[in-house]
Amino acid sequence: MAMAKLLQGGSWLAGVALGVQSFLSPRAPLRAKAGAKLRAEVQEGEKGRANIVLQEQLTELITTGGQGEIVAKPDAMRAELGVEVRTKTLEQAQTELARKMTHLTSTIEKLGLDGLTLQTETLQIQPVHDEPQGGRAPKIVGYRAQNTLSVTLRLAEAAELGTLAAKVIDAGVGAGANLVQGVSFFLARPEEAQAKALHLAAVDAERNAKILAASAGVRLLGLHSMDGAEGRLSPIFLGEGIASLRRATTVEPGELTITATVTARFHFSNQ
Repeated sequence: MAMAKLLQGGSWLAGVALGVQSFLSPRAPLRAKAGAKLRAEVQEGEKGRANIVLQEQLTELITTGGQGEIVAKPDAMRAELGVEVRTKTLEQAQTELARKMTHLTSTIEKLGLDGLTLQTETLQIQPVHDEPQGGRAPKIVGYRAQNTLSVTLRLAEAAELGTLAAKVIDAGVGAGANLVQGVSFFLARPEEAQAKALHLAAVDAERNAKILAASAGVRLLGLHSMDGAEGRLSPIFLGEGIASLRRATTVEPGELTITATVTARFHFSNQ
């Protein structure tokens, strides 16, 4: 009997223990969640501090610019030659213009120059009116017709380009061209010169950044970003009249200047 009571008492104690455990156990998940939340907050805080440091680093930049320039001899030319006729009828204007343009084109092609191309640029036929009198509407008294030919010569020797240009103009004017709208000289393949100018601009931007860093007493760390525009190439244009170009022994093409610009940003340190 005594032993039975002891066992019953042990069972009672065990039940109490189980009750206490079941009462406390729901708090365990709460503590785990609180710990996870705390760790997440710590990580967010670290990320925030890292972002602040990153932003501070990004604002520590030296911004500078550079320019590159290449001078080159042109190897191509383009001349705008044309014919203008005035006739009384539309049919006469069309016939006369076609005849003269055929002769002009044939004459230039017979020069036999390598790299020579011809292309019609403009074709215009307009009526010519008289002066209105007595309140009447103006009358058509004739027609004016124009045809312009673009004559292009590519990949010629730079030393011979001026002479060849004068030869083309002289032949065109001699064949009846009464419109000379100018001559331009350019590079047939400008990509290499443009790339060289852009490279020089990038080097110039870095050199300027080093000078600024040394002047400010800081240390240049490295490149952050760079923006650039490829070299600009403007052709040389000669808009002289027929009288000065005809029978010329040569036309001096001059030199082309190709320029490129770069904007660069470099990191620096005060240490």
